[in-house]
Amino acid sequence: MRKHLNLLFKILSIVLSIGIIGYISYDIHNYPIEGSKEIHVEVRGEVKEEKIYTMEEGSNLSDLLELVELNDNADISGLSLQSVLYNDEIIVIPEKSEHHLISINSAGISELCTLPGIGPKTAQKIIEYREKTGSFLSLEEIMEVNGIGKAKFARIKEYITL
Repeated sequence: MRKHLNLLFKILSIVLSIGIIGYISYDIHNYPIEGSKEIHVEVRGEVKEEKIYTMEEGSNLSDLLELVELNDNADISGLSLQSVLYNDEIIVIPEKSEHHLISINSAGISELCTLPGIGPKTAQKIIEYREKTGSFLSLEEIMEVNGIGKAKFARIKEYITL
């Protein structure tokens, strides 16, 4: 009987030891020290050099952009600078898009006012002109509107369409 108790005690000691070692090992691997884990983030698109950056876990896009040299044509206005990065993520920096053309035959006052040098009064004159004479047949015809001369036309011609 005593042999059986000793054997049982030894088995329980071994099982308990394995359990303690397993718990300690689990605790160490699943709860790393804060800031000690690294992630890798690839950056592509409108940057001087497409490459993989090593960052601290918990870094956000703003942290990454401090390391990246952007091209002049980069557009980060649509990116969320607070978004947290994750390992093996690929960030694509987009190119600035071409400006939206304004139709001088259909745009309202607020849309026409987005043109350089065109205020509400001139926008109203454009609308009145096309209501009176019909649609513009060429971009240059807009110079027939009182208040739009060659200089103003030169400023807006790349922003307008028929």
